[in-house]
Parts: sequence; structure tokens; C-alpha cells
Amino acid sequence: MPNIAPSTSMIQEHLKSLGLTKYECLVYIALLQVDGATATEIHEISGVPRASVYPVLDKLSKNQLVNVTTTSPKRFAATPPEEAIDSLIARITRNSAAVKHELTAIYEERTSMNHAERQEMIWNIHGSDNIGSRAVDLIQSAESSVAILSGTTILTPPIQKAISTLGPEITVEIATAGINARDDIPGNARELKIGIVPYPEKIQGDKHTPCIIIVDRQRVMAFVSDNADIPSALYSESPGFVNLFTGYWGFVKGHAPLP
Repeated sequence: MPNIAPSTSMIQEHLKSLGLTKYECLVYIALLQVDGATATEIHEISGVPRASVYPVLDKLSKNQLVNVTTTSPKRFAATPPEEAIDSLIARITRNSAAVKHELTAIYEERTSMNHAERQEMIWNIHGSDNIGSRAVDLIQSAESSVAILSGTTILTPPIQKAISTLGPEITVEIATAGINARDDIPGNARELKIGIVPYPEKIQGDKHTPCIIIVDRQRVMAFVSDNADIPSALYSESPGFVNLFTGYWGFVKGHAPLP
């Protein structure tokens, strides 16, 4: 079966992936087909506008894809493909290393931010998938305790699984509304049946007990609403934010559990 040469358009796309522009691709491919050419001839062969030929040749020469004679008029010849591609790959490698270094410096400057400043941030999380994924990660990060004020909110299977994989050294308590035990509470968690809990002054506004996850008394995720078109939640390690919800959790636990 005969070999089928790739189309010029496919070759152009491959060269573009190595950093060449459309005109640079056309000029280089054109020069591969002749034994040297003047700028005028290159314009005629490649179809690149006359005014763009010299800037393109200058760029290709700097990238070691084109050789230039000292004759008058100047003639240009393509560097053999193996050398040309090696040159492009070497340039990409150099540029990648440089940008990696620069981006790492930016990232490290951000991560070196004072821990107290980072703690004060409150993150807004939108969408069921994002909220669920973040809740699972939060629970899995627990080192000593997980407190969940579930109310009437049903715990999803991924959250149940995350809870069930926690070791015995981690205390898990889940406060639920109503008098009947629920079947979505993992076996390693203690269910607190709290009935209807009156709201502290600072947590007014919703019609039902909000769903809150508190981990190690240091990190909190609070579900703002579970009936909006796009559910949202708040996450923070801010001491003020955490204290508000750990205080509310203490208030809930202090409410007499139903038998």
C-alpha cells in the first residue's frame, strides 16, 4: 500500500503547535520545495504577502530554520527538517523552563502569605458537584473531630463514605432534626436527634436548620441554601467565622436531645 503524504494544512497545524505562525509555516514549507529562493520568489511560491516575507524570514533565521546567503540579491534556504524541528523543540524547552521558574516564583509568593491573612479568607463555593467534592475533602482531612449539623439534609453517599473511612481516633457527631433515627448515618458516627432548634441571633434568616460541617474546630463549611437553582456554600478557616459556627454547634448540643 503506498504511503500517503500528509496534507499541507496538517503539516501547518503541527508546525503551529511548535510555535510557528501561519506565514512562517508557509514560507518554511515553500523553501523545502526549492534549492534556495529570493524574497520575491518566496512570495510567489508561498503566497505570503510581499510586505510580510522579510519579517518572516528574519524570524525563521533567528530560530535557525532558514539559512541566508551573502549574495545580492540574498537567497534563502530551508534548514533540513531534522535540524529545524530539533531547534524548535530546544526553544520550547528553554521557554518552558523559564516560564516555569517565573510562575513558580509567583505561586511561592502567594503561598508564603502570612498564615493569619490566609485564614481570614472566606471562600464561596457554587454548584452541587463542587460543594460535594469540597465537603468530602474537608471530612477526609479530619485529625480529631467532625461535627455535622445535618438538620433535615440527607447525607450523600460520597459524604457517608468519607465519614465511614475515618479512624476510631476521630470523633464524629451528626445532629439531625426529628425523633426517628436515620439510615444515612454511618456506623462510626454518633447521631444527635435535636428536634427543632431555635436560632441564635446571628444565624437568623433561613427557614430550616442550616447544614454545617466543622472539622477539628478549625475549618467550617456552611451550606447557604439547598433549594436554590445553583446551591452555594461558604468555607473558611477564619477564627471569627469558625467561632460563630462552633458556638452554634455548642448551642445545638446543649439543647436537650430527644429520647
